[in-house]
Amino acid sequence: MGAHPIAGPDGRLFMVGISTVWESPDGLSWVIASHLPEPARLGSQSIEHLGRLWLVGGQVGGQFTSTVWSSTDGRRWHQHADAAWPGRRGAGLVSFHGWLWLFGGENAAQLRDVWRTRDGSEWQQVTARGPWVPESQPTPVAFRDSLWAFGGGSWTARRADVWVSGDGEHWARVADSGAWGPRVYAGALGFDNQLWILGGVRPDGWRLNDVWSSRDGREWHQVTVAAPWTRRAGNRSVVYRGALWLFGGKGKEQDGESGYASDVWRLDREP
Repeated sequence: MGAHPIAGPDGRLFMVGISTVWESPDGLSWVIASHLPEPARLGSQSIEHLGRLWLVGGQVGGQFTSTVWSSTDGRRWHQHADAAWPGRRGAGLVSFHGWLWLFGGENAAQLRDVWRTRDGSEWQQVTARGPWVPESQPTPVAFRDSLWAFGGGSWTARRADVWVSGDGEHWARVADSGAWGPRVYAGALGFDNQLWILGGVRPDGWRLNDVWSSRDGREWHQVTVAAPWTRRAGNRSVVYRGALWLFGGKGKEQDGESGYASDVWRLDREP
């Protein structure tokens, strides 16, 4: 659950974990690219932005950090100055219109601020208070020349709200409760000219393997009630080589026991 798949600028796929970076030429064969600088940061977030891999924030012991690292190849990492935003873990990251955007996260409180940077060193606060409730902790997605935010990035989330913005400051609520319903740690991304929600866990603890899609964020279509992968939360999704890839997560295995998955699934575009 702590590893993030990232489609690199040179056709490689990376998996950035808490302490290790893996790389693959095809999504199937993996080798270690590097070990991340010490110490390990729980809840750090990673993304590709303008040809670099980025690693930001996280928690070290009882301290929340605002550290920022980047790499052009996944092997050599450069440390930037600590960001202007307060240290946190579990923030949302998205690359949009030449900016790297950071959404919320948590430290001693649930946060709903939005920040952006072009170079990882100079950060601007876009808004101190997004319109969503703090416990919503939305997952940001760049789709159709807009920023989208889907509620459900925190274990305390009880909403399935959908928001859209053109500038990260002014937001419109598209749906108070998406048809996919309240869930935590679902996969969310844009693919094949649609928005997608994959799996997650309901507030009552029931893990899911359903798949939903939408072309406008308002009307949602249930693609499948039960995908071939087992019910799970914290799955990681990425668009790579024209397909949607899903990695791992935590959920009920076929034997009924909880466990961490390391399987890989791919959904191709419709012909």
